[in-house]
Amino acid sequence: MSPIFRYSLAVMPQGIVIMADIAPFTEAGLTVRVLETREDRDRGFRLRHAIYCQKLGWVAPRPDGLECDGYEDGSTTVGVFAGDGALVGVVRLIPPGRPFMLDHDFRPLLRPGYRLPKGPDYAEITRLATLPAAAGAARPLGVSSLLYKAIYRWACARDVRFLYLVVETRYLRHLRRRGLPCVPLGPPRRFGTGPLCIAARFDRQVFECHTDRRPTRFHHWLKADAPVSREASPWQWPGRDSAPPACAWHFPHET
Repeated sequence: MSPIFRYSLAVMPQGIVIMADIAPFTEAGLTVRVLETREDRDRGFRLRHAIYCQKLGWVAPRPDGLECDGYEDGSTTVGVFAGDGALVGVVRLIPPGRPFMLDHDFRPLLRPGYRLPKGPDYAEITRLATLPAAAGAARPLGVSSLLYKAIYRWACARDVRFLYLVVETRYLRHLRRRGLPCVPLGPPRRFGTGPLCIAARFDRQVFECHTDRRPTRFHHWLKADAPVSREASPWQWPGRDSAPPACAWHFPHET
């Protein structure tokens, strides 16, 4: 078994298949692992509820305080845990063969008549949310940075080349400046009074071909098999986590 991947059995319409996920890893006191138990999944739903329902109001609040939807089945949710066990970040990854949010909820972000390509190497990044550090409790490594590493490892484990995402237009520019090839799939659009958002597709193969020729510190860190100990990830902006603390995919928000 690979030290950074692990495998589980899942029952799909075609029968039992082997599905690769990421093994837990720890950097700078933060632990990243798949949310597998009912208790952990509920903690993830509560974090999403705090951000999407209570803070931003983009999803209607639920009496049970759990933000979940019809895209959970078959998806992988990864969490980042602080040293005290608190869940401080999550991201949901929808694998190939499952309905994507861009197929339905965010369809208006695609060009008119655009047919969303699908296949065994297409997946979708959704519901990425992070909590800001408590006052006086700075985190040396950005929570978002570790979620990006988890996404990359998950894509490698599943042999996924293309990842769909929805981001603010300004954040898409930031991703591309960092050398992440994200191609827009339609014009920007504003949902209600929210920020301008845009649908995009990340190409892992293009990223790897380019960075193999011109490797960067961030690329080395992202692909590192063994956890590294450092005060800040190559992604982090000075003095803060680089990604918006509310949610970096599907309506990122700056607090």
